[in-house]
Amino acid sequence: IYVVRSSERRRLGLVNALSTQVLRIPSVLVEGAGILRFQADPIGGSRTPVSQEIMVNDGDVVTLIIPPQ
Repeated sequence: IYVVRSSERRRLGLVNALSTQVLRIPSVLVEGAGILRFQADPIGGSRTPVSQEIMVNDGDVVTLIIPPQ
């Protein structure tokens, strides 16, 4: 799972299929205008879905649900 801000893409961590994982967003990415997108890059997958832009503030909890391909 990656977080994307402007043109910067930063890896948050790995999440196995059919599981839940807590990943922390680096505080530097939510300073100022914390407008982020999240990208999943499945191993062996043919697509890399990207979320819509969302505003994230320090301390927010974001839930990302990725439907099966």
